[in-house]
Amino acid sequence: MDLLRTEYDIQHHLVLSKKNTLHHALIRMIASTLSTPEELLNLRKRDFRFNKGKNLDYYTVKLSKKGKSRISPVDRKTFEIIQTMPSQPFTMSEDEMNEIVGLYSPPGKKYNCKRLREAVESILSDSDLFGMNLKDNEEKYAFMLDFNPLYSGFWDLEDEEGVEDFILSYSEVTGIRDWKKISDEIGIEADVVRRVIESGKRSILRFQR
Repeated sequence: MDLLRTEYDIQHHLVLSKKNTLHHALIRMIASTLSTPEELLNLRKRDFRFNKGKNLDYYTVKLSKKGKSRISPVDRKTFEIIQTMPSQPFTMSEDEMNEIVGLYSPPGKKYNCKRLREAVESILSDSDLFGMNLKDNEEKYAFMLDFNPLYSGFWDLEDEEGVEDFILSYSEVTGIRDWKKISDEIGIEADVVRRVIESGKRSILRFQR
Protein backbone atom coordinates (compact mmCIF):
# COMPACT_ATOMS: atom_id res chain seq x y z
CA MET A 1 0.00 0.00 0.00
CA ASP A 2 1.30 3.47 -0.90
CA LEU A 3 2.38 5.00 2.41
CA LEU A 4 1.61 8.55 1.26
CA ARG A 5 -1.95 7.49 0.49
CA THR A 6 -2.17 5.58 3.76
CA GLU A 7 -1.02 8.63 5.71
CA TYR A 8 -3.58 10.78 3.92
CA ASP A 9 -6.38 8.31 4.73
CA ILE A 10 -5.52 8.45 8.45
CA GLN A 11 -5.39 12.23 8.42
CA HIS A 12 -8.72 12.36 6.53
CA HIS A 13 -10.37 10.53 9.44
CA LEU A 14 -8.77 12.82 12.01
CA VAL A 15 -9.60 16.12 10.32
CA LEU A 16 -13.18 15.37 9.28
CA SER A 17 -14.15 13.91 12.67
CA LYS A 18 -13.23 17.08 14.59
CA LYS A 19 -16.84 18.31 14.59
CA ASN A 20 -17.87 15.40 16.87
CA THR A 21 -15.79 15.08 20.05
CA LEU A 22 -16.75 11.45 20.74
CA HIS A 23 -15.97 10.33 17.20
CA HIS A 24 -12.77 12.36 17.08
CA ALA A 25 -11.55 10.98 20.41
CA LEU A 26 -12.19 7.39 19.33
CA ILE A 27 -10.30 7.85 16.07
CA ARG A 28 -7.46 9.66 17.85
CA MET A 29 -7.10 6.82 20.36
CA ILE A 30 -6.67 4.31 17.54
CA ALA A 31 -4.15 6.53 15.74
CA SER A 32 -2.28 7.43 18.93
CA THR A 33 -2.21 4.12 20.83
CA LEU A 34 -3.30 1.44 18.33
CA SER A 35 -6.27 0.68 20.59
CA THR A 36 -8.60 -2.21 19.82
CA PRO A 37 -12.38 -1.96 20.31
CA GLU A 38 -12.18 -4.05 23.50
CA GLU A 39 -9.47 -1.79 24.91
CA LEU A 40 -11.55 1.28 24.09
CA LEU A 41 -14.63 -0.18 25.76
CA ASN A 42 -12.62 -0.94 28.92
CA LEU A 43 -10.97 2.48 28.97
CA ARG A 44 -11.47 4.83 31.92
CA LYS A 45 -10.17 8.36 32.43
CA ARG A 46 -8.27 7.17 35.49
CA ASP A 47 -6.15 5.00 33.19
CA PHE A 48 -4.31 8.06 31.85
CA ARG A 49 -1.11 9.43 33.39
CA PHE A 50 1.06 12.50 32.98
CA ASN A 51 4.68 11.56 33.64
CA LYS A 52 7.86 13.49 34.39
CA GLY A 53 10.73 11.83 32.55
CA LYS A 54 14.48 12.28 32.56
CA ASN A 55 14.51 14.04 29.20
CA LEU A 56 10.88 15.00 28.53
CA ASP A 57 7.41 15.01 30.03
CA TYR A 58 5.17 12.38 28.50
CA TYR A 59 1.69 10.87 28.63
CA THR A 60 0.67 7.23 28.98
CA VAL A 61 -2.52 5.19 29.18
CA LYS A 62 -3.20 1.69 30.51
CA LEU A 63 -5.16 -0.37 27.96
CA SER A 64 -6.85 -3.62 29.01
CA LYS A 65 -8.43 -6.60 27.27
CA LYS A 66 -9.04 -10.26 28.13
CA GLY A 67 -7.65 -9.75 31.62
CA LYS A 68 -4.32 -8.43 30.34
CA SER A 69 -3.09 -4.84 30.19
CA ARG A 70 -0.40 -2.83 28.45
CA ILE A 71 0.96 0.68 28.89
CA SER A 72 0.99 2.80 25.75
CA PRO A 73 2.18 6.32 25.03
CA VAL A 74 -0.60 8.72 24.10
CA ASP A 75 -0.20 12.14 22.51
CA ARG A 76 -0.84 15.27 24.57
CA LYS A 77 -3.89 16.49 22.64
CA THR A 78 -5.69 13.14 22.82
CA PHE A 79 -4.94 13.06 26.56
CA GLU A 80 -6.49 16.52 26.95
CA ILE A 81 -9.59 15.67 24.90
CA ILE A 82 -10.28 12.51 26.92
CA GLN A 83 -10.09 14.53 30.15
CA THR A 84 -13.16 16.54 29.03
CA MET A 85 -15.24 13.38 28.52
CA PRO A 86 -17.19 11.07 30.88
CA SER A 87 -15.26 8.66 33.12
CA GLN A 88 -15.94 5.83 30.64
CA PRO A 89 -15.61 7.60 27.27
CA PHE A 90 -16.60 4.80 24.87
CA THR A 91 -19.73 2.92 25.94
CA MET A 92 -20.56 1.27 22.65
CA SER A 93 -20.23 -2.02 20.77
CA GLU A 94 -17.47 -2.91 18.33
CA ASP A 95 -19.98 -2.61 15.47
CA GLU A 96 -20.81 0.93 16.57
CA MET A 97 -17.11 1.82 16.76
CA ASN A 98 -16.57 0.41 13.28
CA GLU A 99 -19.51 2.45 12.02
CA ILE A 100 -18.01 5.65 13.45
CA VAL A 101 -14.65 5.02 11.78
CA GLY A 102 -16.42 4.22 8.52
CA LEU A 103 -18.24 7.57 8.55
CA TYR A 104 -14.97 9.40 7.96
CA SER A 105 -13.45 7.12 5.33
CA PRO A 106 -12.22 8.80 2.12
CA PRO A 107 -14.28 8.26 -1.06
CA GLY A 108 -13.85 4.78 -2.45
CA LYS A 109 -12.48 3.41 0.84
CA LYS A 110 -14.20 1.76 3.78
CA TYR A 111 -12.25 1.70 7.01
CA ASN A 112 -13.15 0.09 10.32
CA CYS A 113 -11.22 0.04 13.61
CA LYS A 114 -9.00 -2.85 12.56
CA ARG A 115 -8.15 -1.41 9.18
CA LEU A 116 -7.42 2.04 10.60
CA ARG A 117 -5.16 0.48 13.24
CA GLU A 118 -3.33 -1.49 10.54
CA ALA A 119 -2.86 1.70 8.53
CA VAL A 120 -1.17 3.40 11.49
CA GLU A 121 0.93 0.29 12.11
CA SER A 122 2.15 0.41 8.51
CA ILE A 123 3.37 3.99 9.01
CA LEU A 124 5.18 3.06 12.23
CA SER A 125 6.63 -0.21 10.93
CA ASP A 126 8.17 1.73 8.06
CA SER A 127 10.01 3.64 10.80
CA ASP A 128 11.20 0.30 12.26
CA LEU A 129 9.00 0.41 15.38
CA PHE A 130 9.11 -3.35 15.75
CA GLY A 131 12.85 -3.60 15.23
CA MET A 132 13.84 -1.09 17.89
CA ASN A 133 14.70 -1.96 21.47
CA LEU A 134 12.67 0.68 23.31
CA LYS A 135 13.51 0.27 26.98
CA ASP A 136 10.79 2.25 28.76
CA ASN A 137 7.68 4.35 28.31
CA GLU A 138 9.66 7.57 27.92
CA GLU A 139 11.60 6.07 25.01
CA LYS A 140 8.36 4.80 23.44
CA TYR A 141 6.86 8.30 23.71
CA ALA A 142 10.01 9.84 22.19
CA PHE A 143 9.76 7.37 19.30
CA MET A 144 6.14 8.38 18.70
CA LEU A 145 7.13 12.07 18.73
CA ASP A 146 9.58 11.32 15.92
CA PHE A 147 7.51 8.94 13.80
CA ASN A 148 3.78 9.26 14.56
CA PRO A 149 2.55 12.52 12.91
CA LEU A 150 -0.28 12.79 15.46
CA TYR A 151 2.23 13.38 18.26
CA SER A 152 4.10 16.12 16.38
CA GLY A 153 0.85 17.91 15.47
CA PHE A 154 1.27 17.41 11.71
CA TRP A 155 -1.94 15.40 11.37
CA ASP A 156 -3.67 18.15 13.39
CA LEU A 157 -2.66 20.71 10.73
CA GLU A 158 -0.58 22.79 13.11
CA ASP A 159 1.73 24.20 10.43
CA GLU A 160 1.03 26.08 7.21
CA GLU A 161 2.67 23.55 4.92
CA GLY A 162 0.62 20.72 6.42
CA VAL A 163 -2.60 22.69 5.94
CA GLU A 164 -1.81 23.34 2.29
CA ASP A 165 -0.90 19.72 1.59
CA PHE A 166 -4.10 18.44 3.17
CA ILE A 167 -6.35 20.88 1.28
CA LEU A 168 -4.77 19.95 -2.06
CA SER A 169 -4.94 16.23 -1.30
CA TYR A 170 -8.56 16.49 -0.11
CA SER A 171 -9.52 18.26 -3.32
CA GLU A 172 -7.76 15.63 -5.42
CA VAL A 173 -9.21 12.63 -3.56
CA THR A 174 -12.80 13.92 -3.45
CA GLY A 175 -12.81 15.72 -6.79
CA ILE A 176 -14.21 18.83 -5.09
CA ARG A 177 -12.93 22.17 -6.42
CA ASP A 178 -15.42 24.49 -4.70
CA TRP A 179 -13.34 26.11 -1.95
CA LYS A 180 -16.42 27.08 0.05
CA LYS A 181 -17.61 23.46 0.17
CA ILE A 182 -14.13 22.21 1.07
CA SER A 183 -13.92 24.78 3.87
CA ASP A 184 -17.25 23.65 5.29
CA GLU A 185 -16.34 19.96 5.17
CA ILE A 186 -12.84 20.12 6.63
CA GLY A 187 -13.30 23.05 9.03
CA ILE A 188 -10.48 25.24 7.71
CA GLU A 189 -11.08 28.97 7.18
CA ALA A 190 -12.58 29.75 3.77
CA ASP A 191 -9.98 32.39 2.90
CA VAL A 192 -7.19 29.90 3.50
CA VAL A 193 -8.84 27.21 1.38
CA ARG A 194 -9.58 29.68 -1.43
CA ARG A 195 -5.97 30.86 -1.53
CA VAL A 196 -4.65 27.30 -1.72
CA ILE A 197 -7.16 26.09 -4.33
CA GLU A 198 -6.69 29.16 -6.52
CA SER A 199 -2.90 28.83 -6.38
CA GLY A 200 -3.16 26.15 -9.05
CA LYS A 201 -0.78 23.81 -7.23
CA ARG A 202 -1.26 20.05 -7.35
CA SER A 203 -1.20 17.59 -4.50
CA ILE A 204 2.18 15.96 -3.89
CA LEU A 205 0.44 12.61 -3.50
CA ARG A 206 -0.31 12.01 -7.17
CA PHE A 207 -2.56 9.08 -6.42
CA GLN A 208 -5.70 7.98 -8.21
CA ARG A 209 -9.06 8.62 -6.56
